[in-house]
Amino acid sequence: MRLHVELIYDPECPNVGKAREVLSRALQEVGAPAVWTEWNTGDAACPETHRGYGSPTVLVNGKDVAPGPHPWARREDWTGPRCRVYVDGNKMIGAPPVAKIVSALLAVLGPEVG
Repeated sequence: MRLHVELIYDPECPNVGKAREVLSRALQEVGAPAVWTEWNTGDAACPETHRGYGSPTVLVNGKDVAPGPHPWARREDWTGPRCRVYVDGNKMIGAPPVAKIVSALLAVLGPEVG
């Protein structure tokens, strides 16, 4: 199956750099190339379906790596960054945990790449 990874972000979100780091680490961990598509939610080229996500969000083959209720509502106008947090054990963090991304990648790739 083909792997398609996307990073959805708000350019003002302070956690985008961390999201890129953990995404790269997760892809390396499963032996996949560190290649993904990035979508800036403020850019007209960003798909409408992606504009409702908080920043940063990682999708693997169209599925959120950390699905669940989100603390924001879809907005029609721009009112500032829509940052998102994740639960990692008993902590709140600003980027998806590596383990969640790895799990989503392995669900597509299987336990071994190649």
